[in-house]
Amino acid sequence: MFEKILTVKNLITQFNTEQGLIKPVNDISFEVYKGKTLGIVGESGSGKSMTALSIMRLIAPPIGEIIGGNIFFEDKDLLQLSDKEMRAIRGNKIGMIFQEPMTSLNPVFTVGYQIKEALTLHQEISFKDAKEQTIGLLKLVGIPAPEKRIHEYPHQLSGGMRQRIMIAMALSSKPSVLIADEPTTALDVTIQAQILELMVKLQEELNMGIILITHDLGVVAEMCHEVAVMYGGRIVEQASVQDLFTCPKHPYTRGLLASIPSLEVGKDHTQRRLETIKGTVPALNKLPLGCSFQDRCYNVQADCRGERGTPSLEEKSPGHLAACFHPLNDIASK
Repeated sequence: MFEKILTVKNLITQFNTEQGLIKPVNDISFEVYKGKTLGIVGESGSGKSMTALSIMRLIAPPIGEIIGGNIFFEDKDLLQLSDKEMRAIRGNKIGMIFQEPMTSLNPVFTVGYQIKEALTLHQEISFKDAKEQTIGLLKLVGIPAPEKRIHEYPHQLSGGMRQRIMIAMALSSKPSVLIADEPTTALDVTIQAQILELMVKLQEELNMGIILITHDLGVVAEMCHEVAVMYGGRIVEQASVQDLFTCPKHPYTRGLLASIPSLEVGKDHTQRRLETIKGTVPALNKLPLGCSFQDRCYNVQADCRGERGTPSLEEKSPGHLAACFHPLNDIASK
């Protein structure tokens, strides 16, 4: 039986923009368990990264603000903690691998200094011990000649190396929860496999809960236990990996799965044509009434266009949630 470590409940994050108020995180709820990985997938602009930043309380007022919900971690509501109390958790008990390593690393400090700073901030260790741990972390994430690299600045490293520096920083305090926002985006296939293998190994060693944000459904199938699919700031489907891949209930999820390249050959001995989802993700200030996916959905019906309001996330089969008035059945989803 897995132990619950993080609970996000009805989370709402709002931004005041020139185009008006938008909610990139709109009534989001999910749970993270020790030793398990929750994947969050969806197209760019669906609210994945904003959900992660909201959990870390890195939304800067007055432009951005968390206006509702709860984030429970170790029986504490993170939204009720003071800034000082939150700093003791952020980067220590909850680590995060940011999507853009070049903008996340400080260009005027060496990468070694930045990792050592994270270590000494949360642990009572000497400068010498911090240096030794920093070298060990760089070895752990596969950076060659770590004794030399700790004296280099971010601009002297490749994108892949900077990404691995971010991973080393996130893992420095052995967090209970790791939020990984596109952790392998800048890496080649070989290094990507090594990093994913490293995350699995550390998860087993530390019994760590992981939130993995990615566009890569192949990574989801390999790494995750549960999956939440986001669209327009909401979760539109949530299920175990096996249920989601074998029997998607939401048309958007089916579209994502159908767009995965395949080597399958049809009955006429031709390769299956790659499917696409028509249109683009709507702007958050121009979401249509009703289901936000209606203009791109092949299964859209009259009541999807506002007559019944916005579909809520409901259990369509045991442990399988979907926000759809007309969920796909087993036959339609294949």
